[in-house]
Amino acid sequence: MKSIRKFAMTLLGLTLAITVMSQGTVRGTVLDGESGAALPGANIVEKGTTNGTISGADGSFEFSASARSGELVISFLGYKSRTFAFSGDTDLGKLVLDVDAQSMDEVVVVGFGVIDVAKDRETPVAVSTIKLPEIVAKSGNQEFPDIMKNTPSVYVASQAGGYGDSRINIRGFAQENLALLFNGQPVNGMEDGKVYWSNWQGLSEIATAIQVQRGLGSSKLAISSVGATINVVTKATDMVGGGRVSALMGNDNYMKYVASYSTGLNEKGWGASFLLSHWQGDGYNDGTKGQGQTYFLSIGYKPSDKHKFNFSVTGAPQWHYQNYTKKLSDYDRDGDGTITNAEQRYNSNWGYLNGEVYSLRENFYHKPVANLNWDWNISDKSALSTVLYASTGAGGGTGGYGRGYYVFDADGQLDFDQIVANNKSIVNDGSEDWHRDGMTIGSYGDNAALRRASMNLHRWLGAVVNFNHEISENLSFNVGTDFRTYYGEHFRLVDNLWGLDGYWDDNYNGAGFQGLFPGGQVYTQEHKASPYMFWTNRNSMIDDKLDYYNCERISYAGAFGQLEYKNDKLSAFVQAAVSTQSYQRFDYHSYVKADDQSSEKLNHPGYNLKAGANYNLNAHHNLFFNTGYYSRQPFFDDLFLNYLNIVNTDVGNEGVLGLEAGYGYRSEVLDVDVNAYYTQWSDRQIRDGGDFDNDGEYDDVALFENVAENHTGVELEFDARPIRNLNIRGFASIGSWTYAGDVEATIWDENRNIIGGASNTLYLDGVKVGDAAQTSFGLLASYRIVKGLSLDLDYRYYDKLYASIDPQSFDTEDHDGSLELPSYGIMDGGVSYKIYMKDRRSLNFRFNANNLLNKQYISQASTNIHLQDGDVAWNGINTDNRVYFGNGFTWNFSIAYRF
Repeated sequence: MKSIRKFAMTLLGLTLAITVMSQGTVRGTVLDGESGAALPGANIVEKGTTNGTISGADGSFEFSASARSGELVISFLGYKSRTFAFSGDTDLGKLVLDVDAQSMDEVVVVGFGVIDVAKDRETPVAVSTIKLPEIVAKSGNQEFPDIMKNTPSVYVASQAGGYGDSRINIRGFAQENLALLFNGQPVNGMEDGKVYWSNWQGLSEIATAIQVQRGLGSSKLAISSVGATINVVTKATDMVGGGRVSALMGNDNYMKYVASYSTGLNEKGWGASFLLSHWQGDGYNDGTKGQGQTYFLSIGYKPSDKHKFNFSVTGAPQWHYQNYTKKLSDYDRDGDGTITNAEQRYNSNWGYLNGEVYSLRENFYHKPVANLNWDWNISDKSALSTVLYASTGAGGGTGGYGRGYYVFDADGQLDFDQIVANNKSIVNDGSEDWHRDGMTIGSYGDNAALRRASMNLHRWLGAVVNFNHEISENLSFNVGTDFRTYYGEHFRLVDNLWGLDGYWDDNYNGAGFQGLFPGGQVYTQEHKASPYMFWTNRNSMIDDKLDYYNCERISYAGAFGQLEYKNDKLSAFVQAAVSTQSYQRFDYHSYVKADDQSSEKLNHPGYNLKAGANYNLNAHHNLFFNTGYYSRQPFFDDLFLNYLNIVNTDVGNEGVLGLEAGYGYRSEVLDVDVNAYYTQWSDRQIRDGGDFDNDGEYDDVALFENVAENHTGVELEFDARPIRNLNIRGFASIGSWTYAGDVEATIWDENRNIIGGASNTLYLDGVKVGDAAQTSFGLLASYRIVKGLSLDLDYRYYDKLYASIDPQSFDTEDHDGSLELPSYGIMDGGVSYKIYMKDRRSLNFRFNANNLLNKQYISQASTNIHLQDGDVAWNGINTDNRVYFGNGFTWNFSIAYRF
């Protein structure tokens, strides 16, 4: 018995000794490659195992490896991962990680199965990635789309409107035909696909990366990515605690203040992050001031390695005055035939009311969005990712109502004091039954005027679920669902009676119907425009609706699947998605009978098919291609004619065919991507607003049916690092975007009467697609002068920019085609200086100068009036054309402290 016991103890001792000898203690310190500062929270994993740890507050780590020798993979958010060998007890010393300007692998911390991030040399799509350092440095007082302007085939126009009125086109497709995703959540408007950037003013504060996937994109959802998918990855709950405060000042009295803090993840797996900001400014153009706030809260919980939860809510309430297109001749205020930089800022929408700046056109909105993400690692081979989201929006835009609101002073500005005086001079003599003793009640017949607010309220709920399973080492599949439901309300309110005690109105969309108030109604209650008004007086708003009141319910359900094959050389996928979308319109103002107030419920199915492959020839070269077809359901606004419950039976699904092929090269000093694309778009519906009856009011509507377009082009992007501390980037895109075939158009005036007959032929075959430059080039350079000090300079050139189509210019076969606008080049520059402190603290200074040379240029035109003999021209353009000028020289300077 003693012998057996001695043998067992000896065997146990040998086993323990062998085990100890087969392990090794590995230690080291992870540092930032630029500053040399410690990187706490870096992931250290023994390659081929789940064994690992994270670096401490001073960047150091120590753990027992499961093998005597092997490799460690060290990664950190926003940095290039590195691999280090170890053998036995090893002190690796200082391990330096460099910032990764391209990869997004480490950015997605929640929603890994929902956020479809394109991976370099793996995902077969044309893609450009903008990482956090560039977002922070260059956003300044620019708008969010401007962050993407240094990428191929991207055209951003500020429209010289107001804060948040920018638009973005990619490959010649407007933003309603681009898929915008925030953490995998579709956010394009469900009525018309549009994106109002003023609702997302705070994105530059909370975005950690932006990926522009040109073409059909890599998203598995059944979304309308005709031109591109813009994938915005926002903050989640940070793993490591810390904060940031900053202040920024810029041209035209712009100021912005930001404060953010994260608790980091505690021992129980909880953590929270928040951000608050405030901005205000007078606007680049005259009378375009505005202000707003941004708030963001994220709460994370990681109870185990299998589950991760994150709840976030963000919103950006704002208001701003607006500017619209004008004739070129209107900018020439002194009539000398030239337009100075001061004159290009002219805005006819504003004036003074009681000595204060006041505008006829004000946009105001608040659209908070809440998300709940759940990531579940079911096993080593299976994972489930779910996002639930909800949003509610309230706000709108103001304008004139009545007849007497276009009264201008000698300087060409609206004379609001005179408008008030005119209203107060109205006499109620009792001749109308709506006259009131002792009150001044105005009407359209009295030439009275007021400022109305056109309201848009909505509620939006959605869910995206994705299940991923690895069938084998090389083969995997995804299946999932996508649900969305939307309810919107549209009506008008009285914002300012301009001195009246009330306003009598009997307008019911000019439809000849008597709705809720037969015989008219006197409106006496004012509802001041504010992004917060919905939460303070919703009930009275509903009771005081003016001019129209209609609603819509849109519901969407989709299912998707993907099969993917990957090995060291080849990655390939096939995707399919099916969806159905239902629409119903409700009109409580134009119809008396309850049965007429609801339209029939419409259902339109749709589907997507995509496939692609990437092949890595070797460590430097790769080739890819993708193709796909979308059967896209029509927008709600195209289904109902004339702002009534009348269904447009001619509208069907649009067809989008995409083909793309590309080549990539990677080395230590140079990265190059080249690709060619072809997109065929058929059966498209275009709904456009404008002044088509030439009455000076932009309240007419045109519907173009069965439009077809062909978009082809080539794109180049490179990133060169020829010497230490110097980075040179560039891009080029040459496109040919044209309409294919003639189309029929129906045009309505503000009273919903058809203009020019029931159908108008527009001869668009071969006409150039407008609104974006078909040729563009860019060159960007940045140089690190000394530690902490860097300089950057960007130049972009745009050519083959055409005006958007308008019905008046293409109604005969012998038209002159799209109006080509003058080409132009823009230079931007910036300087950054960073003071490094202990414990990863830093003080950051940044100066940006945009349009450094103060180049004067037209960024957009909405008419196609060509020069004829005797016409007046500016820079070769007929001065009767309605245009926007781009912003001239602008600047901003910021100070930020990280702790």
